[in-house]
Amino acid sequence: MGAGGRVVEAVALGGAALALFVAGLLLPAGGLLTGMSPIPLVVLAGRRGLALTAAVAAGAALVALALQARAAAAFLLEGAGPALAIAASARYAKTPAPPVLAGAGAALAGLALLAGWQVGFDPGAAVAAFSAHVDGVLNDLVTGMTEVGVPGEQVRQVATWMGGLRDLVVALLPGLLATAELLRAVLVYATAGAILRRRGDPSPAFPPLREWRLHDAWVWGFIGTGILTLLPGAAGRVGRNLFVPVVGLYFVEGVAVAAALARRFRLPPGLWAFGLLLLLLQPLTAFGVAALGLFDIWCGFRPRERAAR
Repeated sequence: MGAGGRVVEAVALGGAALALFVAGLLLPAGGLLTGMSPIPLVVLAGRRGLALTAAVAAGAALVALALQARAAAAFLLEGAGPALAIAASARYAKTPAPPVLAGAGAALAGLALLAGWQVGFDPGAAVAAFSAHVDGVLNDLVTGMTEVGVPGEQVRQVATWMGGLRDLVVALLPGLLATAELLRAVLVYATAGAILRRRGDPSPAFPPLREWRLHDAWVWGFIGTGILTLLPGAAGRVGRNLFVPVVGLYFVEGVAVAAALARRFRLPPGLWAFGLLLLLLQPLTAFGVAALGLFDIWCGFRPRERAAR
């Protein structure tokens, strides 16, 4: 591809990233589109390098600046930052875990900066704003149940249950955000890597997501945060917010183990669809998947010679 073709490709991928980000801001429930905005930039970095990708991201941010200063900052922090972190880490990674963790960390740092900017870097104000948002969502749900004719007694029971759920969500806010960014980074990495491999010239070569493997030492993080959750007061709150993303890491490990077992035993693709449906209908299944990933350390469901050291 000539210089002109490379420029066209860079502009097209940068424009796609910005379009996804802006569409996510403008469309109702468009958070998924915003979350996927790093994918074109990761593909560009894999094909043309980090320097060109950083320049394209800066140009896209200038275009976003014409819309709103906060939109430009958000694009840099939530789109370009994670993309560059994933691509830079993938150059030296033997498994997908380091790039995914780098991308999730960059996205979480960007989210913290944006939230801090919004509330004047006051943690109390951030928690209050999030609590008000959760209250609004739950109140809309209760109102909707009333409008469709759900009996009042059932509405009151659901409202009571959701009040407890609200307190739990607010208490676990940092851990839930970290887990959400982890899963977003997994999706971005997997999608961009699949695109690069399909084109046949990934540079750097992104290890497939099925090769995800945590170092054995991560089990001590699982044990340590699990113990912290049992302690009273602030230590318990910190432990619970650390424990949630650690379980998320082992959930991804469990998915990789399940994929390896499916290939080994040549299970039909329909079982994957059934497993996804089960996860959607019964979220507690996710803990079973995480347990599968955790016990891979001792049970050796996959060949250990491929372990990242």
